[in-house]
Amino acid sequence: MRCFAPVVWLAVFQVFVASLLASSAQLHEHVHSDAHDCEHHCLSTDFQSGTLDPTVVPPVVAPDFKAVPIGIVALSAEVRHSLPHHLCGSLLEHGPPVSA
Repeated sequence: MRCFAPVVWLAVFQVFVASLLASSAQLHEHVHSDAHDCEHHCLSTDFQSGTLDPTVVPPVVAPDFKAVPIGIVALSAEVRHSLPHHLCGSLLEHGPPVSA
């Protein structure tokens, strides 16, 4: 937490300086020698023109899922008794209690 506050203040200061450079052409020319050129591009010129574009995030596309055939697994009585009660199938084949 101690290093988080200086990072936030540094970011706030950088936005303040970029806004100050965008509002003052003379100060911008003192920082950049080519600030008067039409091809000059920096954060303060983006602030000045209002052309800050958000980061482009490509959409996530899931692949086509294919149906997987499910087979019936037969278990012997000894194995079925060793399974937990909720995996034996008796709870899944009946509905919830009437009082629920």
